[in-house]
Amino acid sequence: MAVETRMPQEEGVEPFRPATPPGRVSVDGQDYRRRSPMAVWLLSLFTLGIYAMVWHYKANDEARRYLRDPQILPGLSLIAFALNGAVVTPLVLYLFLADRITFLGVVLWLAVGLPFAIPAMVSVYRTGERIARMQEKAGREPTSSGIVGVLALPALLATVPYYQAELNQIWGRTALLPGIGLAKGLLVTLKHLLSRSITQQYPHEKPDLPPRTRGVISLKAENCTVCWKCSRECPDWCIYIESHKETHEPASGGRARSSKVLDRFAIDYALCMYCGICVEVCPFDALFWSPEFEYATYGITELTHEKEKLDEWNYTVLPPPELEEGAEPVEEAPVEPSAPVVQAAVQAPSEEAPPAAPAPAQQAVGTPAAGERPAHVEPDQATYDRVLQEELDKGTSRRVAEGRAKAAAVRAARATAEEGGS
Repeated sequence: MAVETRMPQEEGVEPFRPATPPGRVSVDGQDYRRRSPMAVWLLSLFTLGIYAMVWHYKANDEARRYLRDPQILPGLSLIAFALNGAVVTPLVLYLFLADRITFLGVVLWLAVGLPFAIPAMVSVYRTGERIARMQEKAGREPTSSGIVGVLALPALLATVPYYQAELNQIWGRTALLPGIGLAKGLLVTLKHLLSRSITQQYPHEKPDLPPRTRGVISLKAENCTVCWKCSRECPDWCIYIESHKETHEPASGGRARSSKVLDRFAIDYALCMYCGICVEVCPFDALFWSPEFEYATYGITELTHEKEKLDEWNYTVLPPPELEEGAEPVEEAPVEPSAPVVQAAVQAPSEEAPPAAPAPAQQAVGTPAAGERPAHVEPDQATYDRVLQEELDKGTSRRVAEGRAKAAAVRAARATAEEGGS
């Protein structure tokens, strides 16, 4: 014995019902018609376009009332749309009445009625734009396109179901004509097919890459302190670093200082997965993303690039983009000077103080201490111009040539400053 069980229906909750059939919709006291796209299309074809003219008048009348735009004249739109029939009328009369049909005659009679199609196309285009305005006012994305409507007009009045489907989205019915999505996609393809090509002729034309393009990782060797953070955090272990220590005698007494000197910094791009972790963890901004991408080789072993090549890519790093309009620049907090630490020498009263060590010679003004970076100097312009011209003559790119010339000019200026200070 089968027992039928039903869930009790809550009071005040409307049960589920299928989509309501096409009918009337009331918005702000105005009545609008929700129609089936397939029905209006078939009715337009069966009546040889007569119902399409009636539908065109009603669609523009709904746009006038919904948008509250008195400049929309449905009657004028109907007259312009009706002139579309004058395009094929001379041709049909010629095909039925002519004793002998020729290709030249068909083209001639078609040309006679072609000027009447211009007002119809303008009216169809404006109707599509009005429907887009209605969609925007209803809070929906404006998907209606007047260009698509004009292109669909010769295809057996396909504009009528297309525009009706767009109108139904405003009145709450989203069911489209079967295949209308495919037709819209093909029309978009046709529009781009007839437009001018914008293909960039690479490699003759280089792409204009944005500043934050992740092409390849470059190195600024002057900033590297051999802290090994990049190689330790690398998930692929593709960074190879070699260094040695150098001891520098103090300039004004005290203990000697030792510093690491970078001997080798190489990245194996056959293993690198371009995650950018090394760039993020570097505490001294020695690694950067360069937009360079043309470094393909014929052998996998040639993808290991040393610091000379990485430093060359550093010249191609683009400057960061400017702040957005209205953004406030970040102000660096002022660094307060720390108080000097005074150590008091504790001595026994009976012990005699040891003789003071002879004071070292005072450091020459302008001479940097050993192991310290020299002060900022202006690049030597003569060296810059000479190296820049030499690099350009070799065929080096402009950006890399400028970077090498600037580095050489700075080195020459520092050497001149050291010679003058000594």
